This record gives sequence, structure tokens and C-alpha cells, in this order.
Amino acid sequence: VSCVGVVPAVLLFALAGFATHASNLILFDCVMATGRGSYGELMSDILGKYGAMVFDAFVCVEGIGAVATYIVFLMAYVPQVCALGGDDMWCTDEMNVVMAASAIIWPLSCMKGLSALRYTSTLSLLTILLTSAVVIGKAPGHFAKGTSSFSEVLSKANLNLGSFQVLSMACFAFMTHTNTPEIALCFAGSKKDARKAVTVHSVLMWSVYCAIAVCGYLSFTEDTKQDFLTNYEVEDVLAVVCRCLLSCTLVLACPINMFPAMQAFFNVLEALRPRPRRPGEETLYDMASVRVPVTTACFAMTLGVALKSPHVADLISTISAYFSSPLMFAFPALMHWRILGRTSMGLPVSLLLLTAALYFAEFARNFA
Repeated sequence: VSCVGVVPAVLLFALAGFATHASNLILFDCVMATGRGSYGELMSDILGKYGAMVFDAFVCVEGIGAVATYIVFLMAYVPQVCALGGDDMWCTDEMNVVMAASAIIWPLSCMKGLSALRYTSTLSLLTILLTSAVVIGKAPGHFAKGTSSFSEVLSKANLNLGSFQVLSMACFAFMTHTNTPEIALCFAGSKKDARKAVTVHSVLMWSVYCAIAVCGYLSFTEDTKQDFLTNYEVEDVLAVVCRCLLSCTLVLACPINMFPAMQAFFNVLEALRPRPRRPGEETLYDMASVRVPVTTACFAMTLGVALKSPHVADLISTISAYFSSPLMFAFPALMHWRILGRTSMGLPVSLLLLTAALYFAEFARNFA
């Protein structure tokens, strides 16, 4: 919001939500038409035998990128919490935080399954709800301390190349597409009910994200940082609680995201093996002697990306533009033609143009 202004940001979030809604409906329709319940299977219908491998490659890179963003958040939140005990505490150093977090994340990421962490989604949901309530509740008081009037803040508009970064981050926030086919396969209602459910989901996400983003900006206006939770005072009790809960959630979210990313990576390796796997032969992923060192190397690369990415917004927009947007928009656009057999051009071409715009804008921003 600080990059473009309140009104443009709300409109960009609306654009991301509308595009997400349209592409999710395409995925729902594809599942109902084919009975296929995974994104990889649908990819095979548009790209042939290489479809699943292309999908796994995108999932792998996006998952590893998401873990890198979580680590960047941890490097911001944990030192602020530890600062309550004094600036000389060991955990106020970002590198120490990374090492401590890695001691938890790395062993869990090397495991074959993470069923023990399946209940962490409840903690994540509660943390998001609490953080949202804190940000929204504190906005009026913080805004009143500023010198800008509400009309002045609303009138600000700064449309430039940064607008695409905001749009890219908004799209990343709406990213649920890899799970949509499984949800669609299990959906028991009619096609009309499915469309209603997708619409409600999109509107709800747009409302929550807009409320958090706008209230966070109104609290600090021009002083808003890319991660505005770090704007709150170190001693702010509610902010401390949010930072603690978010830190715990992020530590657990790292192996949860590494797990499917590594499964996808090993799926690609299996597809590239020179000979077919014999019946009863272990997969590469099942071999601890292969899985552990490969996962360790990928996690080390993730740490490198996180340590070289001081601004989390820049990292998120890069991941979204290059890896999330094809999964969200480009591939569903192709499914619109190849699987559903529809000949209309407006929607799929718009989704392809949106993907291209995000890609080239991010490329221009990175190399400007």
C-alpha cells in the first residue's frame, strides 16, 4: 500500500482476487469434466507426458522459495522479541536466529512424512486471525498520532513499475491453486454450489487482505516498512504476542512446505531416470541415503536465498511472478482450451497477458 496508495492497492487486490476466482473456477470445471483430482494429472492433459514433470518443477521451486520468505520473516521477528531481554542477547543476531531455526527445520524436512504436524494448520489460522485483529484494532490510534488527514492518505496514488510488484504480492496471497483440484474432487455439491463456494472464498480473502494491508499502512503511513509488523514498538505486548506466535508458526511451516517441494523434486528425478523403476524397487525419495543429502543441499540453498534477500516483499514478488503466476493463471488458461474445449478468447487471453505482465515487470524491476 505504501508503494501505490490505498485506493490503487485495493483495486490491485481486487484484480488479483478476480483473476484467482476465474482460474479456480476453470480448475473446478476441469475436475468435474475429467474426474482427475490432482493438478499434475490436469497438466498431463495439456502438456502430455511432460505435464506432471513441469508441474513438479514449479511446485519444487515455489515451495523452496516460500521457505526462504519464512526464514526472512523469522530474521525480523525473533530479534525483536529477544530485544526485550536486552540488545546483547544471542538471539538478537539474525545469523544466530537462522542457525537455531535450522536446527529444528532441517531434521523435520529430511523426514519421509510429517503427519505429526498436520494439526499446525489450526495454530496458523488462529495466529492469522489474532494478527489481523491486532493490526485492525491498533490502526485508529496510530493513525490519530500522525499528521496526515484521512482524505490526504486516500488521495495518494503512485502508479509505476512498483504497481506490478504490489499486484504480484497480491496474487501470491491468493495462491491456493495446487490444492484446488483435490478440493474440487471431494466437493459434494452441484456446479452452482461450487461456483458459490469459490466466490465466497475469493471475496473473503480479498476483504481480509485489504483490511490488514490498509490498516497496516494507515498506522504508519510513509514510515511503513515492507513487513509492517516490525513497525510496532518492541515493548508492545500484543505485537510481541503476534511475533511469538508467527515465529512458531513459521518454523513449523518451513518443513511443511519443504516436504511437498522435495517430493516434487524427487518426482522430477524419477522421471529423468535412464531406466524405468523395477517392481518393488524403492523410489529415490524412499532411500534415506539419497533423500537426506539432497534435502540438505536444497535447504542450504534456501538459507542462501534468505540471507541474500533483506527485503521480504522483493522476494515474494519474484517468486510470485516467475513461479506462482503460471500455476495460477497461465496453465488454467491452457486448460480452458485443451480440457474444457472452449473456444472463447477473452478470459484465457486475459490470464495469459496477466502472467506475461507480471513476468516482464519483475524482470525489468530486477535488472533496472
